[in-house]
Amino acid sequence: MKKFLPLLLAAVLATAAHADLTITQKVQQEAQPAAALTVTMKIKGQKMRMDASPKVSTIIDLKSGDMQNLMHDQKMVMTIPGALIKSMQQAPAAGTEGPKPTGNKETISGFACEEYTLTSQGAKVNVWLTKDLPAAQKIMSEVAALSPSDPFQIALQGQEIDGFPLRTVIETPGGGKTTMTVVAVNENPLADSEFSVPSGYKTMQMPSLPR
Repeated sequence: MKKFLPLLLAAVLATAAHADLTITQKVQQEAQPAAALTVTMKIKGQKMRMDASPKVSTIIDLKSGDMQNLMHDQKMVMTIPGALIKSMQQAPAAGTEGPKPTGNKETISGFACEEYTLTSQGAKVNVWLTKDLPAAQKIMSEVAALSPSDPFQIALQGQEIDGFPLRTVIETPGGGKTTMTVVAVNENPLADSEFSVPSGYKTMQMPSLPR
């Protein structure tokens, strides 16, 4: 499931730069072992928080790209510099095709969507985009730099396609199918404290990455 977390960052963000927004997404992984979880994204100004587990939260500065991983049981925080994340971004891979419209239309979570399909790095991706969230492209362009392993964003480079993904289905050879669906969007005010490291948390050193 960890390898899909960068994708979630790009797959569920859409709002004006200074609005408060909460997006709830259901993620179903059919590969063995099968897994299902609920991911909550909260955005306030230039800060975003993701909770995919009661034990771990991630806070991202959308301007710098710096990422803070909060481990609540240990009361520890590990910071990953945005420059390092950006350096891991992949160029479009050979064999990338699409995205292409399928002509299929569907209403998902109350939003009218159109389906697109693409292949990237051996993965088949079907995504349902809505144009009912007009500020989506602005935030997605900012977050794309934080998603080095997102096949959808990689395939979108140089394409002129508008829309916010309400559902994304990824099928990888030998990796099964993962479906991500946005089930709720609201604009209730969010507290600043949700986007800062809680008092008493200690710093954890980031492990060295393989060269």
